[in-house]
Amino acid sequence: MNIIAVDDERRALNRIVKVLAKSIPDADVTVFMSAKEAIEHAKDNRIDIAFLDIEMGEMNGLVLAKKLKDIYGDTNIIFITGHSQYGLDAFEIHASGYVMKPISEEDVARELENLRNPIMPQDTGVRIQCFGNFEVFVDGIPVSFSRTKSKEALAYLVDRNGAGTNKKEIAAILLGNAPYTRSTQSYIHIILSEMIRALKEVGAAGIIIKKHNLYAVDTAKFNCDYYSYDKGDASAVNRYHGEYMANYDWAEFTAAHLSNQKTIK
Repeated sequence: MNIIAVDDERRALNRIVKVLAKSIPDADVTVFMSAKEAIEHAKDNRIDIAFLDIEMGEMNGLVLAKKLKDIYGDTNIIFITGHSQYGLDAFEIHASGYVMKPISEEDVARELENLRNPIMPQDTGVRIQCFGNFEVFVDGIPVSFSRTKSKEALAYLVDRNGAGTNKKEIAAILLGNAPYTRSTQSYIHIILSEMIRALKEVGAAGIIIKKHNLYAVDTAKFNCDYYSYDKGDASAVNRYHGEYMANYDWAEFTAAHLSNQKTIK
């Protein structure tokens, strides 16, 4: 279990560390007095639970929580604060808990019993997250794409669930109504090449099927919350809270389908 604690007051942070050490001695706890350092850490490490102060000088804890969930949507956010007026804000960003200072072992025990998102086993191989924002992980580490459109192209292929598509269709999704000119074709070629290069750098190029002008993903070569949901996996169903590839407008159709399916289930 990977946990971070962020508070810009040393005394309060020491208190959190002491309580966590007693409550969950086997957890890997990393502490920060800087919100920016916590974000950089999260980019390279999956965070299962984040204990966050709200009123911090460098960055408000609510803003930090949103940034952490953008990196890994299933991070459980537990606010530890001396102020009660932020309860509604915490609810709106789907926080797991809200604890008043000073934190106690009883507080931690209660929050661990009522985590919003279950703690998943440490990742091995390729895992693709569609619920919340779209992200790709290899052995638990987020994959970095040099072009945002390259990442979006992969998201669209994942959304297609193994069905093949061509460059012209990908261009229509990524570029809207832009004419499919030679310049557009060249741009899409660069986007797809950069997508494959980013995956190749982390040993994950095998998830892409490419045949002439046909692109698809090999669904057997990675884990995906969307695919698990479609198969009726209870854990995946519980983890879906109405957000699917929230960073892409074209994903709204699938999001509506998933929401309808959850109502039926």
